[in-house]
Amino acid sequence: MRTALAGARGRREGMVPRRASMSTTLPAPVEGLDSETPAAELPPTRAIVMDNWVPKGVALEMRRGYVNHLTDLATAVETLLPYNAGGTSKLFAFAGTAAYDASAAGAVGAASLSGLSNARWSGVNIQTAGGSYLWICNGVDDPRHYNGAAWATPALTVTTYTDNDISYVCESKQRLFFVFKNTLVFGYLPVDSIAGTVSNFSLGSIFGRGGRLVAIGTFTIDGGGGPDDYTVFLTSEGEVAIYAGINPGSAADWLLVGRWFVGRPKGDRPFVELDGDLGVITINGIVPIAQVFSGHEVIEPPRYLTARISSLFRASVASGGTNGWEGLYHPAGDLLIVNAPVSATISYQWVRHQITGGWTRFTAWNAGCFAIFGGELYFGGLSGNVFRADTGYKDGSSDITALLQQAWSSLGAPGVLKRMVMARPIVTTNTGAAVAIVARADYMSTPPLPALPISTLTGALVW
Repeated sequence: MRTALAGARGRREGMVPRRASMSTTLPAPVEGLDSETPAAELPPTRAIVMDNWVPKGVALEMRRGYVNHLTDLATAVETLLPYNAGGTSKLFAFAGTAAYDASAAGAVGAASLSGLSNARWSGVNIQTAGGSYLWICNGVDDPRHYNGAAWATPALTVTTYTDNDISYVCESKQRLFFVFKNTLVFGYLPVDSIAGTVSNFSLGSIFGRGGRLVAIGTFTIDGGGGPDDYTVFLTSEGEVAIYAGINPGSAADWLLVGRWFVGRPKGDRPFVELDGDLGVITINGIVPIAQVFSGHEVIEPPRYLTARISSLFRASVASGGTNGWEGLYHPAGDLLIVNAPVSATISYQWVRHQITGGWTRFTAWNAGCFAIFGGELYFGGLSGNVFRADTGYKDGSSDITALLQQAWSSLGAPGVLKRMVMARPIVTTNTGAAVAIVARADYMSTPPLPALPISTLTGALVW
């Protein structure tokens, strides 16, 4: 009689262990860049790296591009100044030793103003009984003004200094104020005047740190005109003096409100308008004058507008150039744009969405200066030409490349060893787009991001 050999039974199917998986969702970092929060504590709605994205609070949107506006300019455009008078508007681009009319798109024409010593000019629009003028100066050449039809040299009577020493101009309370280069003295004209006798006012006894005047600006604490408007003077050593009144020649009508230290300014155009307030671009960040004026710095350091990107901003200040630092508010895009030159041919911009307060960085806009003209954003190229920005889906003829590194995440399972096997971005697009994704672990910066496709993109995402 045969007996079957006893054998080991295999595991029942239900007892075989199966690999478990789980999914989680990561929100878009709609609050923008954050270089100051420890990596392990960074909220998922903030980013470690963000290039060419705009954090709009409820969405993260790639920035728009730029198109050629004024072409065939082979020299860096260092100044863009608009002239606005009623129904007449002009945009002037200063490059090399000349200024050009950049009002209309197309090839550059003959110089509107020639024989200049440099292309770094300060300018302001002012309206008087005699007309509307764009008044400009650069601290080397004779000042000029434009009346809508032609340029002219104002007849100025200057004592101690010369009109060529006027390096900066500002309008405050219907009066032109000037900086005399390399001094702590400012000059001013009579009310509603573009020429005449320039009176001098020394601030040497006001600023204890010495230095020189860099810029003059205005701000208001009530968001409008009237008795709450002030004139602000800034020195190279980072001191500001704020005055109330309209006539520096009258002790009864010119009052020193206060003097504060905000930090050394960066560049020769350190003031940026902040929708009623005035910001100062310093080596440590952007300081709102209204916050300084309120006395907060007496009990604590200034609260910088750039506090959330402080490390990144300071690093760019330390490594970047000097000329080319400037800022402006772009109302149509709700963007505060601060130009940060890297070299003679490269710059990027620190950009703040003014509604959400989120910061980002723009690259590939190699700008030397910016201006708002006709409600549109323009920049002068470091390699020449003028461009209309924040428009279209290309940078000239090149694709726009955006880079993003989100906050580190435990993927819903802290303390558990895990392996990412799949990721799916949820994106909408009006144009062709390509997406490349890499997963990193343990706070490391590797592996590198894979190269994006270089073939012609279709009207859908490439997965």
